[in-house]
Amino acid sequence: MPAGGFLGRITGLALASWWRLHVVALRLFAYIAFAASVLRRRGDYVEERWNGERRLEGAARIAVFVHYDRAGIVHDYVLYYLRQLRIAGFELVFVSNAPSLTADSLAELQTLCALMVRRRNVGYDFGAFRDGLALLGPLEEREGLEELLLANDSVYGPFHDLATLLRRADAGRASVWGITDSWQFGYHLQSYFLLFKRQALLSPAFAQFWRQVRYVQSKTWVVLRYEVGLSRALIRGGLRCAALFPYRQAATGVSEAVRHGGALAAPGLGRRHHAYLSMLFDAVDRGEPLNGSHYFWDYLIAEMGCPFLKRELLHKNPARVPFVHCWDSVIEASSSYDSDLILRHLEASMKNHCA
Repeated sequence: MPAGGFLGRITGLALASWWRLHVVALRLFAYIAFAASVLRRRGDYVEERWNGERRLEGAARIAVFVHYDRAGIVHDYVLYYLRQLRIAGFELVFVSNAPSLTADSLAELQTLCALMVRRRNVGYDFGAFRDGLALLGPLEEREGLEELLLANDSVYGPFHDLATLLRRADAGRASVWGITDSWQFGYHLQSYFLLFKRQALLSPAFAQFWRQVRYVQSKTWVVLRYEVGLSRALIRGGLRCAALFPYRQAATGVSEAVRHGGALAAPGLGRRHHAYLSMLFDAVDRGEPLNGSHYFWDYLIAEMGCPFLKRELLHKNPARVPFVHCWDSVIEASSSYDSDLILRHLEASMKNHCA
């Protein structure tokens, strides 16, 4: 065997072994974190509370919106999102995991929200969702409540009118709607935007799931047991879950563009982009589940009309998806959204990161 081939094989085995150990370590830490959560108090972690100018009484639509910023700022892109939720008819419960909230941010929130709370950053988004839901009291006693939305600030957007979009979320087709779904770790709706119809809110499966949620300080546990687990629990409870921009549609669209649309033969296609499209096509063809909100981000926005872009994709790009730097041109070609909202947040985040 040539030396290069031998070294390559050894390197590959070493990397595979490292990855297996990494996964085992993450799962072990997750179980340790869960065990630690059992010892925590059973009450909520709310530390401050403010009433806004809006009211929850009699609301047909309520959104529990989770926020985090280590400097306590509610950035312009978040305020825009909240305003769009208000225009779509949602009364807002704003739950922040930040260590504090600035006076300017509170003043802005006051006019938009019915209730704002700041809590200790324990349990990630699902801990915050649980505390936010507890503030509403028994949902069955809110007779006028038709829809409940759980959302967070992990996305930029919306790039399109939410009221128009949500008219597609028909209660006759599904009781629980997400923007996107995923098959990684098992089928589930991605938790950055989850819309529950009244049938779901009155379901024993919904209530039972939130009763068993603990404040676990492990992202692995939260993703596997709570994000994936929520969809599984609701489906087991007889509820239909659906995505407005499903993974299969995006994956099929990209695959068809390669197979029949001549995407790999497009003029000016560079070697890197060619290799990336080939990798996507091969992964889809093998049935390998990908994170569609990352790998198919541009197709979702430009071809399917998806109203959101994951913030992590621009800040960290963990999957090393190429051409993410074209985000502004993709958004501007697809909507009238002010991309400066994203640019200002990126600049502020980089400044804070370097400080």
